[in-house]
Amino acid sequence: MTEIDKMLEFNKEFVEKKGYEEYHTSKYPDKKIAIVTCMDTRLVQLLPAALGIRNGDVKIIKNAGGTITNPFDSTIRSLLVAIYELGVKNRITIIL
Repeated sequence: MTEIDKMLEFNKEFVEKKGYEEYHTSKYPDKKIAIVTCMDTRLVQLLPAALGIRNGDVKIIKNAGGTITNPFDSTIRSLLVAIYELGVKNRITIIL
């Protein structure tokens, strides 16, 4: 069984057991904060633990290096949606 097969099997069981219910939240970030950070896999659990954030607290925008390279890149577009559509008031950038 491949790693993808294992993940899909886990997902099937997760859905059957309604494991997603404990993660229910709205699309609006409770803390009205957007975080721009690196897509580094080490940050998946580390970042929320280090900042004391939980599911639904903030919008996390990930890209290579956690950088904003120009005023028209996808990170800026994501921030604009977060600000104008989702109520974000503050932004922080975390680069490791």
